[in-house]
Formats: sequence, C-alpha cells, structure tokens
Amino acid sequence: MEEKINNKEISDALKEFEDKNLEDKINSYKAIKFYDENDTPKMVGLVMKLSGGTIKNQKTAEYILLALIILMFGLSFYFFFKDNLNKKDINIQDLPDQTQFVE
Repeated sequence: MEEKINNKEISDALKEFEDKNLEDKINSYKAIKFYDENDTPKMVGLVMKLSGGTIKNQKTAEYILLALIILMFGLSFYFFFKDNLNKKDINIQDLPDQTQFVE
C-alpha cells in the first residue's frame, strides 16, 4: 500500500514538474530576441540624447515632442493666416481710377 502511495506521489510530482518545465520552455521562447531591439522609439531617444542628460524618462521626452509639435502647428497657422489678420477692409474709393492707367 505504501508503495502505491509513493508511486502516486511520484507520478503527481513528475506530472507537476513536466507542466512547470513546459511552461518554462514556452516562456523562454517568448523571451528570445533575434536582433538588438530597443524599446524606445528613435525620436524619443534622440530627444533624450540631445537634452544632455536632462531628460532621463521616456514619458518626459514624449511630452517634450508633443509640446514641440503643438508649437510648430501654432507657428504654421500664425504665418499662414498672418496676412489675413493684418489686412483691413479695402474700400472701392481707395482704389485708383482706371483712367490713370490708360494714359
């Protein structure tokens, strides 16, 4: 009887070991990287590099890039609509007569 208990305990332990070993193999295949993969995007890495060590966090660098994009859009809209904002209404009376051009 004791031999059957030991065999059952051994078979349970063996099965548990095989299951754990299978999980470890599956997890090890997921962890393999075949090339040098960097998790940070190149633009974020460039901002972190050009900051001279001031920006050390990826999230901070992403916020800096977002602020730069918003600033660039703002400047683009300003320069694009600048002429329309500064022009005053043109009256017909302010235009020269056509007779001056004919002579």
